[in-house]
Amino acid sequence: MNSKQKNKLILASGSPRRKEMLGISGIEFSVIPANIDEAPKKNESGKDYVKRNAFEKAVAVYKNFSQQENAIILSADTIVVTKNDVILEKPLSEEHAQNMLQLLSNDSHLVYTGYTLLQNGAELISRVIETIVTFRKISNEEINAYIASKEPFDKAGGYGIQGKAMGFVTNVNGSYTNVIGLPLAEVLMDLANYANIKPFQ
Repeated sequence: MNSKQKNKLILASGSPRRKEMLGISGIEFSVIPANIDEAPKKNESGKDYVKRNAFEKAVAVYKNFSQQENAIILSADTIVVTKNDVILEKPLSEEHAQNMLQLLSNDSHLVYTGYTLLQNGAELISRVIETIVTFRKISNEEINAYIASKEPFDKAGGYGIQGKAMGFVTNVNGSYTNVIGLPLAEVLMDLANYANIKPFQ
């Protein structure tokens, strides 16, 4: 470990995109994916849902895997939400993905990422970051071709802004990295302020 990074960091996520973004920052960390029931509760808002999921992921990793004293656990959860606060999770089928993309076509939607920093079972900070994304009108032919690429199926809302769907996007209002799955600027500031873990050391 970098001698300047005193606290060990654990990323409680198996997402390759989160791992890549955090790695680019020069911070050293290990990966221990969380395994929780991620189903939304009845009448739960999108913001409450991602905040709860992120916190529960961090707690699950702390209880089940991390016995290392003072280790910092970073967890995150990202969802796509319509303007009417309908949560769009990862599509379960081609038809499900098609319905999602048709819903997002020619309109704006919200992307929420909730994240938590936990140390020794105590919450250091939890936040929810919001980004507004606008799609151009997408033809059914484009939607079917995109679904055939298989890209939608491991992504909230059925699309990846950093992948083949980037051509659907006409505007991003807020954090771009938030849409990929981790609001990196905010996370790095909180790691420095709450955990004394700083990038690029």
